[in-house]
Amino acid sequence: MRKKRLTKRLILYFSVTLILFALIMGSVFSWLFTHYNQHAHEEETMQRAMTLAAAIPAMKDSGQFLDAADEAADDEGRERTAPMMRHGHHGRMIHQGAQENGSVNREMDWCRKQYSVHDSAGKEMAKRAGEFLQQLDSLAQGKVWLVAEKSHTILAYGDNTGEERGQLPVPVNEVLQQVLAGQTAVSHDFGDLLDTPAVTVGAPIKDKEGNVVGAVLIHRPLKELQNTINGGLRLLALSVVLALLLAGMLAVLLARRFIRPLYRMQHVSQAFAQGKYDERTGIRQQDEIGMLAADIDMLGSKLAQAEQERAELSRKRQDFLAAVSHELRTPLTVLRGTVELLFSGLVTEKAERQKYLNQVMSNLSALERLVGDLLELTRLRNTGFSVGKEPLNLCDAFAEAAEQMQTAAGQKNLQLRVDFDGPLPIEGDYGRLRQLMLILLDNAVKFSAAGGEILLQGRRQGRNWQVVVEDHGCGIAPEELPHIFDRFRTNRQRNEQGTGLGLAIAREIAGRHEIAITCESELSKGTKFILTGILPMAKIEQ
Repeated sequence: MRKKRLTKRLILYFSVTLILFALIMGSVFSWLFTHYNQHAHEEETMQRAMTLAAAIPAMKDSGQFLDAADEAADDEGRERTAPMMRHGHHGRMIHQGAQENGSVNREMDWCRKQYSVHDSAGKEMAKRAGEFLQQLDSLAQGKVWLVAEKSHTILAYGDNTGEERGQLPVPVNEVLQQVLAGQTAVSHDFGDLLDTPAVTVGAPIKDKEGNVVGAVLIHRPLKELQNTINGGLRLLALSVVLALLLAGMLAVLLARRFIRPLYRMQHVSQAFAQGKYDERTGIRQQDEIGMLAADIDMLGSKLAQAEQERAELSRKRQDFLAAVSHELRTPLTVLRGTVELLFSGLVTEKAERQKYLNQVMSNLSALERLVGDLLELTRLRNTGFSVGKEPLNLCDAFAEAAEQMQTAAGQKNLQLRVDFDGPLPIEGDYGRLRQLMLILLDNAVKFSAAGGEILLQGRRQGRNWQVVVEDHGCGIAPEELPHIFDRFRTNRQRNEQGTGLGLAIAREIAGRHEIAITCESELSKGTKFILTGILPMAKIEQ
């Protein structure tokens, strides 16, 4: 269950996002779709009203409604009752009119007549009027009210025939006033009056001279439009549900594809924890997951390299301990045998006893040198051990080392020549640098044949400098050359007193001063140690 937690969370987030998106888009679409259809419905109805208004003057029997006042309109004695306009086949529009001070406002006082093809009065005129108005309803595909401006009469088709007089509702009167003024009008207030959502449009009817002689009002309920809108919304809802199902399937697939590299990286990480550093993710993606996978692979390479270095270091440590044990055992064995011989009383002659005592002192000196070199090398290899540095002339330290070695060189009749083309200002530890040169010169003296020459030479090239210690001794075998700076590497045939730590110490001192040390050698021709470095920006005055 824990392994699937992230997958479920991704699917949940993805699904919630899609649902919110669908709800927002559905609401926006519903609002836009409804308003667009209503606007299109109004424009279509208005176009029909304008078409009817243009065609009515040329239609048969239209003049008797628009040019002459209805006979019933002259009846001034008829009782004014609460006006009522019947609507279609379903209901009626109620208007709560009121008389002011016993008289009716002319602008609000209208005569409303409703005809049918089966008029109860049986008059031919009423029948023809019903047929005419029914034809208008058919053409307009809605309820048509024909307004005669001169007679102040509103005519309509319907089953309930009759005539009423009185004031119009304010919304109706406002539309009529606007249309009879020569403008088109749209109103939604009729739907409220008739208890049915609807739209009513009006267009003026003009004679040949362009005078407004009447108006056409088309009343269309929005029930069919609402049904269309509801149908569209149902289709939208169905589409959203199907889209969500499809998106859910895609979310599962994408989540699994997203999680799969994470599982692979987890497997590789567990392999690293078990020491299997050769495992790799094998993921090649140009994204954040690919970057993480590349970092994990790089970590594996680094861990494998570190493991190799650790194994190599462990091997060197074992070799070092074995070498130290060997180096200490040899003089100790000799010391033990000599001391036991002296204590046994077998050696009685004074000269012979002195000989054995000299051997004891020689071996003790060798032990002292070995222990001192080990301590020196250990300090230099310790990262916490700091070397004090100050501005100095490297030539001075190296020249003093050469002067100290003149005695040893003279004992073998060797000529030690020093050649510097100028000062070499650096920052370093004077004593350590002198020790470095002493080690190199000591090796040159030990392995040079009597009567030879040793050259200590220094040269500058811009900010770079180079110091060379060259002898013409026995040289170093090619197979030994890569290991001469390792600990306890020495030529026992030619250097019996050496500890095998001198060149290792020299390399550590050079490294502490950012000096590169290399060696070139040929058997029976000689050896050349080369020191190279970079002068600091702030130079000592020459």
